[in-house]
Amino acid sequence: GAVEGGVKFDFSEISMPKDCFSQSNDDKEDSELNEIDDAYESDSEETKNVLQTCFKSMVETLSKQAPETITQVQLLVKELRRITLLWDELWLGTLVQYHSEIIQRQHQLEGEIEKVNENSNLAKEEKISLITEKYRIIMKPIIFILEQLQSVTSVEPETPHERQFQERFADVIRDVLEKLKNPDHPDKPQESWQPLKLLQSKFQQKAHKRTAYTLKMHDISPLLVGMKDTVIAMPGLASSSKARVTIASVSNHVSILPTKTKPKKLVFHGSDGQTYTYLFKGLEDLHLDERIMQFLSIANTMMAQGSDGSTHNLYRARHYSVIPLGPRSGLISWVDGTTPVFALYKRWQQREAAKANTKTA
Repeated sequence: GAVEGGVKFDFSEISMPKDCFSQSNDDKEDSELNEIDDAYESDSEETKNVLQTCFKSMVETLSKQAPETITQVQLLVKELRRITLLWDELWLGTLVQYHSEIIQRQHQLEGEIEKVNENSNLAKEEKISLITEKYRIIMKPIIFILEQLQSVTSVEPETPHERQFQERFADVIRDVLEKLKNPDHPDKPQESWQPLKLLQSKFQQKAHKRTAYTLKMHDISPLLVGMKDTVIAMPGLASSSKARVTIASVSNHVSILPTKTKPKKLVFHGSDGQTYTYLFKGLEDLHLDERIMQFLSIANTMMAQGSDGSTHNLYRARHYSVIPLGPRSGLISWVDGTTPVFALYKRWQQREAAKANTKTA
C-alpha cells in the first residue's frame, strides 16, 4: 500500500464496519461456505507468512553483500510509495468513493426521524433520545472511516507538503468530526452533514487550483530530490554490465495526471546524461501489465525470424517497461507521441453528445 507519513495505507484498508441494521443469515449452507472461506484464508495467510520470511532472509543476505544498493533502493521505494497518494488526494478520493454511501445513509436517517416523529405514543424527550441513538448508529460507519483517515494524516509530518496539509486542514477536520459525532440538532441531518460537504468542496477546490497539475518534488519528498549519483540501476532499462546506467538524480518537477488515481509523471536523470520519464501509478497492481509486456517481448523474439528463414520481421508489437513496486504501485516507462484509447472514446462520446444536443435544439 501507499506510505502516508510512514503509515502503510491504501483505499482498500478503509472499510465499513458491519452495519447495525444489516440482517444476518445463519443457514447451514452459509456456515459451510464460511468454513471453506476461513480455511482458504488460513492457507493464504500461511503462504504469505512463508514468502515474507523468505523475502526478509533474501534482503538480509543482499544487505551484507551490497549494503549501499539495498539502502538506496529501500529509500527510493519508500519515498515513491509516500507520493503514491498525497494526503489531500487521500481525503478527496475517499470522500468521493463513499459519496453515494453517505447520501444513502442520510436518506435512511431522514426516514427513521420521520417515523419517530409520526409516533404519537412517544413523549418529546423520548423522541429526541431515540433520534439521537438512531443518528449515532447510522452515522457510526461514516465516522469510523473519517477517524481512520484522520489517524493517517495526523502523524508527525515528514515533508513540507504534509506540514502544509496539517496547518491548513487539521483543525477543520477535527471540527467536522466533532460536529458529526456530537451534532447540535440530530433531528436535522442536513445541518449535520453540511460541514463534511464543505470539507470535500475545499479539497476539490485545492485540486482544481493546481496549475496544470504540477508539484515540486522537494515539497512532497525532499529525500527523493536529494538522491544524487546513486548505484541504483535505471528501472526497466535493459543494458549490459559494461554500459550500466544508474540514477544520477531525480527531477524536481512532478506532473499529476488528472485521472482517478492521480498518477505522477516523474523524470530520472541517468548517469549517461540522458533523461528517463516514468508514469508512477498507485492503487493499482501492475504485475499483470508486467506479464503482458514480457509476453509481447517473447512474441517479438519468436517472430523475429520469418517462416522462410529470412530475418525480415513483418510483425512487431511495441512494448515498454513496467516495474511493479509491490501489490499497489509501480513505474511504467513513459511513451511519447501516443494517444490513450480512452481519450479517443471520450472524444467520440463528446461528439455524439454534441450531435444529440444539435438535433434537440
